[in-house]
Amino acid sequence: MDVLRLNVLLVDEDSQLLEKMSSILNENGFTTACAQNKEEALRLIEHEQFDVLVTDLTMPDNDGVFLSKLLCKRLPVVMLQGNHDEESLKKLESISCCLLDKNELSTRLAKATWTAFKRFKIDQQITRDAVAA
Repeated sequence: MDVLRLNVLLVDEDSQLLEKMSSILNENGFTTACAQNKEEALRLIEHEQFDVLVTDLTMPDNDGVFLSKLLCKRLPVVMLQGNHDEESLKKLESISCCLLDKNELSTRLAKATWTAFKRFKIDQQITRDAVAA
């Protein structure tokens, strides 16, 4: 039996955090690619199919917000944030399948990635069913 192995694009300007996230996800059966800004991420997306985007909210030039808005219709987004600004988080709910605090990466990143993927696929199926009805 084939096991679904999700391919995850990780985007953060912090190379150490990228390594940590990649290690966590790889240990949990995911494959990963890393980018430190939106230009690198967009180049990777041109050449490779990804199942989930994990991106930091607060990067230079609002890269995380830009990528999320650009890609949220194509793939699920796990948005990372370092602080709890409730008003900002509410604005992001429409472009993010999952919001995750950076302090919870070790314990919640793999589950949040799967959850975002499943929720996105369910939403796509509901939309297809509604259109077909």
